[in-house]
Amino acid sequence: MESELEWNLKEIFKSKEDLNNGINNLYELIEKIKSYKGKLANDVDEIFSCYKNLEKALELHEKIYGYAMLKYHKDMSNQDSIKLYKMAEKVTTEFAEAESFISPEVSKIENSKLEEYLKDNRMKEYEKVIRDIMKDKKYILSEEAESILAKYSEVFSNSESAYEIFTNTEFEYPSIKDKDGKELKMTTALFSEYLMNKDENIRKQAFESMYSLYKKHINTITELYLSRVKEKVITSKLRNFESSLDSATHNDDSNINVYNTLIKQINKNLNLNHEYIKLKAELLGKEKVHMYDVYVNTLDVEDKKIEYDKAKQMVLDALAPMGEEYVNMLKYAFDNNWLDVYEKENKRSGAYSMGVYGVHPFVLLNYINSSRDVSTIAHELGHAMHSYYANKNQNIINANYTIMVAEVASTVNEILLSNYLINKETDAKKKMALINEQLDMIRATLIRQSMFAEFEQDIHSKIEAGESLSADILNQVYYDLVKKYFGEFAIIDEDIKYEWARIPHFYSCFYVYKYATGITSAIVIASKILSGEKGYVEKYINMLSQGGSKDSLTLLKMVDVDLEKEETYEIAFKYLKNKLDELNKLINQ
Repeated sequence: MESELEWNLKEIFKSKEDLNNGINNLYELIEKIKSYKGKLANDVDEIFSCYKNLEKALELHEKIYGYAMLKYHKDMSNQDSIKLYKMAEKVTTEFAEAESFISPEVSKIENSKLEEYLKDNRMKEYEKVIRDIMKDKKYILSEEAESILAKYSEVFSNSESAYEIFTNTEFEYPSIKDKDGKELKMTTALFSEYLMNKDENIRKQAFESMYSLYKKHINTITELYLSRVKEKVITSKLRNFESSLDSATHNDDSNINVYNTLIKQINKNLNLNHEYIKLKAELLGKEKVHMYDVYVNTLDVEDKKIEYDKAKQMVLDALAPMGEEYVNMLKYAFDNNWLDVYEKENKRSGAYSMGVYGVHPFVLLNYINSSRDVSTIAHELGHAMHSYYANKNQNIINANYTIMVAEVASTVNEILLSNYLINKETDAKKKMALINEQLDMIRATLIRQSMFAEFEQDIHSKIEAGESLSADILNQVYYDLVKKYFGEFAIIDEDIKYEWARIPHFYSCFYVYKYATGITSAIVIASKILSGEKGYVEKYINMLSQGGSKDSLTLLKMVDVDLEKEETYEIAFKYLKNKLDELNKLINQ
């Protein structure tokens, strides 16, 4: 058995034989699903039976794909794991191709007849997916076209896979040196820690080390990224969407209005970011800050190293307002291999949570004992608990929520943790440091991710307008945005123009805006939880338990969040302003 600090993947499949049996059973279900082709048009019994088998296949597929991906991410250099992951990708493509006829066939049925079918009690658990098909009819292609797109799905994802392998396994960053000349290892995980180091020379070296490789390989990365953008643009046109943004927001159960309202409100309130950067410069004793100065907490009185056991308790205490049931499940997660904790050679960088239906969520960390890692634990467990509640209360078809809602759960946890630490702290200097830390978190999530979102919107729009783009153009677009977002009190270092190239989320096109809408929603929700509003925690957990059984904007309205209204974003900026004022007040005491 694995250490309690690593995943126990035997919970998914106990042995290789078990895995092979699962794969064989999935192929049997795939063949069964294929047998419904041409039979769905006028028979509710066939539709119900088809979806019931699809449900079983989805559960099995999620276990197979999850097992392969998690095993691969534990050691991305292991050849057996690479082969297993490639096999899982192949199975995924074949599964997608096999079930690609379902939506087109159902979409041919008159809406009036579908309404009649939905009166059948058996169909209640599939009502959301049927209604989505009714809504999406104009975007669903012919069976032949859907089949072709399904066959190409693996090819379409190759640019992302190539980027991930290239930057995770082939990038060896130049080492840096401390003040005593001691050589320090440089990794993606350590980069953030170095940028928070009090030693300006460490920050500067880390910045130069990181971007030296992206600068060297910028043309290759540009081609990989533009291939992804062009694929999304072409596919969106084929499906009759107005644009790739229209397609992306539609798939999120969102809309372009939400995206544009976010960008509009961010630009309207950029003065708050400029005000913060000015304060940062003053605290550093500088007229202006460099890009590598932005994340250092100048008010922090010590470089905190937090052991994992202490971090766990901090998270549990901070999330106590979520109630006893929630906290007990967190304890269970810590004690039962939900988390793979420490950074290891060839382990996938970063952090994520992956729900495996019928088992439990699996959380990847690269814990290096930094204070920021504690927030990462709270964040990823927000995702995990969302998956836990959704999977517990919904079938697999309705459990899968969109990222539009997922980033809310994770960020609520971060805010609860941050406020807990601030309120608990009695030392004025440490309290200031914690407020500054929360300001950095909000800025990084609300403002920085919106800058990324504006970059994506600009690049996709240029491709859709038929422009030919190069690395120089992408670099300049990004550089100009940084200049606008950071204002006159920042020195926009030349190498920051390569930063876009190290953002893996750009390969999941129009993903990042949901971090910004997520924290906006989370600020509203966390504020209500902390205020002790009667019945609100239960209302919130009920929303998490809905999974994807309702569209995302409707789910958020269940907890009093409307992302199409400018006032919602103003609440977030008011919260940011209050924290900035609180910090200024403590500094000037």
